Formats: sequence, structure tokens, C-alpha cells
Amino acid sequence: MSIQNPGRRKVIQQLSAVTLAAGGGMGWAGRAFAADPVQLISHRYPALEFWAGKMKTAIPGVEVNTQLMPFDKMGELVTIAMSSKAPTFDIVYVIDSSIVSYAKNGWLRPLDDLWAKYKKEFNLDDLSPTAMKMCTYNGKIYALPGTINVMMLYYRKDVLDGAGKAVPKTAAEYRALAKQLNTPARAGTISCLKPTDATLNEAHWYMNTIGQGWFDDKWNPIFNNERGVRAIESLKEVTQSAQRGFASAANDECTIALQQDAAAMGLQWATRARSVDDPKQSRVVGKFEWAAMPDGHARVLADGYAISAFSKQDPDLLFRIIATATQEANMREASGMLVPPRRSLLQDPDLRAKNRFYAAAGQAIETATPFPPLPEFYAVGEFISRRILQGVTGEMPVKQALDTAAAETTAYLKDRGYYK
Repeated sequence: MSIQNPGRRKVIQQLSAVTLAAGGGMGWAGRAFAADPVQLISHRYPALEFWAGKMKTAIPGVEVNTQLMPFDKMGELVTIAMSSKAPTFDIVYVIDSSIVSYAKNGWLRPLDDLWAKYKKEFNLDDLSPTAMKMCTYNGKIYALPGTINVMMLYYRKDVLDGAGKAVPKTAAEYRALAKQLNTPARAGTISCLKPTDATLNEAHWYMNTIGQGWFDDKWNPIFNNERGVRAIESLKEVTQSAQRGFASAANDECTIALQQDAAAMGLQWATRARSVDDPKQSRVVGKFEWAAMPDGHARVLADGYAISAFSKQDPDLLFRIIATATQEANMREASGMLVPPRRSLLQDPDLRAKNRFYAAAGQAIETATPFPPLPEFYAVGEFISRRILQGVTGEMPVKQALDTAAAETTAYLKDRGYYK
């Protein structure tokens, strides 16, 4: 392997260090790990640290070595190891978009046989169908979900009541309400349009309620058709009632706007709900309520754990580690850190009392829509989001901006073997 890039050389060195820690100093190929520790690689945030701790104690006598790190670094190490078909990692943290990409590359072991074998023992049918759909690629299960997150409507009940307004039920009502609630002191809505992820998250709702989605069934762009243009024109109109700086705002900035009484409502992730009720951060404790977004179709994602196709460990052992760590009792314990993907927990009265937004999150999950299962969606999303922002801010006419993004997307996907 030729290493021309210093940054890539550093990643290779880091990967080698991980391999040595796993007992693989003599090389990867053909290495048997039957008596060696199970190797987990994962992104890091509080819920994932919790799951990693549970995996360490999941199976008595089985050592689990956990490597937790920032998402981008984790992705680099996984890509280098798996593209080499190396058995360096056994359990791999994944999100819905990486499941599609890794499974397409043949890097993950299908779990359907293990799912059927352990379904009753771990009550796997209780997992949300929406979450499981995002853990599936080409009809096969590739991961067990540990968390689920969904975008939903945050709204100030006191503000709506004071204005004599009801919670919007349609995208048109939402657009009208944002304008009606907008004042110099408080924006009618938040808008989070910092490229790439934030823009795609917000545009996704418009594209799936007013538009017809991002692509047709052959991955041809349709986001620039008549309804797609209407969708982004609607987004553009709503931003006229948004907080200042929306073009460079992502989740953190929009959450602060809600916490500081700078916006009356908006589209935001369920896992941000606790922060608007936190007296250490929020000036509006107890004033927000939540609902599924009008007309449904907000973004939903799942993250969890998959088994490397190149692991030399017993697949049953690995599956049992994942399933034991993420079992119902542990999800209940972690409920303050995540939205559990188990339907029974989202409906649990005690958990709903402790987490006021759970009822709305459950409804939102059932009506939500994941990103398209296109392995290259984030890659093309870089220029799609940039063009959407140009259209929304008036740098380009919306139709011209979306046509440009569609042409760029088509060229990119054609170069990678689509449209044969």
C-alpha cells in the first residue's frame, strides 16, 4: 500500500496501534481471534459510552476492548481496515447511512439468521419497525439499533395560546403560523441551514411533504421538478420568519435560539428536548411542547452496532454481546441519554413522565422518513445543500439552483456506475 498523504499515514499508524492492542502485531490476514478480546470500534457520546460499558460486562469471561473516538476518525479507521478485509474490528458502530455504504461494500455480516435465533430471548420484535428499516439493506438486517433520533416540532404552547393559534397540522399551516408569530423580539420559527447535514435535515421535511422526495426509483434526481421547486420556495418563505444567522446555524445554534426565547417554534431533534427544560441552560423551562411535524416525513435516524464480515470471532458470541448490552433493562437505564428504539419504552408511563417529549417522539418516529438509502447521499449532499442555500438566500433563483444541483448529482452518480 502506497501512503502519499501525511494525514493518511497518521491514520494508518493509528490503525496499526489498534491492531497491536488487539494482539494482531504479526499481521491481519488469517489471524484467529478465538481466545482474544472482542474488538469494538465506536463513535463517542454519552449514550455510546454507556453501551460500550455494557458490552464489557455482557458475557461473563469475555473481554471486550472498546475503542471510542470522534466519528470521522472512526470512519477512517473502519474504511482502511475493512477495505483491506482485515479482521481488526469485530463489532462496529454504524448509523443508517453507513449501514448502506458498508453493506454495499460487503463489509458487514448479515444478521438475519442470528436475529431469528435470538428474537424471542431478547424480545427483538419490540424494536421499532422504523429503526429496523434503517438497519436493513437490500432486504437483509445488518445491525441492532441502540438509539433512535427523530426531528419533531417544538412549539411554545404559551405563545400559541396567547395568539389563539392551534398546533399546525399541515405544511401550509406551519408556514402561515411562522409568519403570524414572527416579531422583532422573537422569531416565528428557527431555521438551521448550515451545510451540509443541517441543510439536508431541514430540506428533507419540505422535500417529502411538498415535494416528491429526492430521487426516483432509479436514483435520478427529482428534487428539481415542479414540486421540488415549490418545496424549496416554501422553505425560502419560512426563513423570512426565522432567527438571524439561520444560514450558518446548525443544531447547537438553533437549540440556543429556542432556549433563549428567541424563537417560538421549529424543527429540531428529539434528543435536544431535554435541554429546553434544563434550568441551567434555558430561560423557557416547561414552556415548550412537542408534536410530530405537520404531514409527517421529518428525518429519522438510527444508530447501533454491526458485525464485521471479516471478524474471526464467533458470530453468535458477537451478536449476544450486542443484544445483551442493548436489552430492554439497559435501555430503560439509559433512557435519560437517548430515545429508545423499543416501542414498549416509548409508551412506558414512568418514562413518559420523566421525559415529557417521549409521546411526541413516538408519534414522530412512526410518521418519519429516513434519508434515501443511497450510499453516496452525503457525498452528493455537499453540493445539493450548497445549491439549496444559494436558492434560499437569493444568490440564485431556486429553479436554477436545484437544476444545477441535479446536474452535478447526475454527473457524480453516473461516474460511479449508476444509470447503466
